[in-house]
This record gives sequence, structure tokens and C-alpha cells, in this order.
Amino acid sequence: MDFADIYKQWTSSHDEEKALKKRLAGSDRQGVEFVSINSIRRMKVQDELDLHGVKFEDAVSTAVSFVEDCHARGLLKIRIITGKGLHSPGGRSVIRPEIINSVQFHHCVRECILHPKAEDGGSGAIILILKSNK
Repeated sequence: MDFADIYKQWTSSHDEEKALKKRLAGSDRQGVEFVSINSIRRMKVQDELDLHGVKFEDAVSTAVSFVEDCHARGLLKIRIITGKGLHSPGGRSVIRPEIINSVQFHHCVRECILHPKAEDGGSGAIILILKSNK
């Protein structure tokens, strides 16, 4: 039995929503709506920033401001489109590594998905799951 089989068996027998309700049953957070990380991963992106055409000097501050604004608005899943760098010198992105360094460990960011699926932007995008501001 390989990992995929074990994971499939576990997900079919594990009720995440029930486990979360049980965990929160005795806590003081009963009135707070709790959203699991897996449900956030499956949800659609709530807002996005496209950095195509933004000057290198402005890209990082624009991206950080976007993350902080989205966090303040209570959003949980956002996308930053950096592009692949195909039109950059040498065909490599100059903006993408700087954006990753700036937002990956930002205090508002819970998780950073550097290689999203093609329908989520693929290698030209970064998906950020933000911490709840509640």
C-alpha cells in the first residue's frame, strides 16, 4: 500500500468538520465561525493582484500593501500574478523571487502556495492563504 492509498483511506474515514466541532465544543470560541484550512484551499480566490507592467521598484511594496489590505478586509485566499518572466532578460522572472521573499513569511500570511495548479495561475502566480483577522 503506497501513500496515495493510505491518504485516500484516511480521507474517506475522517470527518474533518465533525472533528473541528468536537474540538471547539468545550472552547470559548463557540460563537466564532471556524473555517478549516482544507476548505480554504478548495475555495476560489477572493481577490488578485496582477503585477504585469508594474516596475520592479514598485512591485514589492504594491504586493505587501495588497496582502495587508486583503487581510484587513477579512479575505482568506488571494492570488498575486507575477508572471513567468518570459519577457525579462534571460527569460527568468526578476519580480517573482522578490515577491516570494516579501510575502511568504509576512505576519498576515498563513500559507503560501508557490506552484498552484494551472487553473489557479500555474507557475506565473502565487496563492496566499491569509490568517483570519477575527
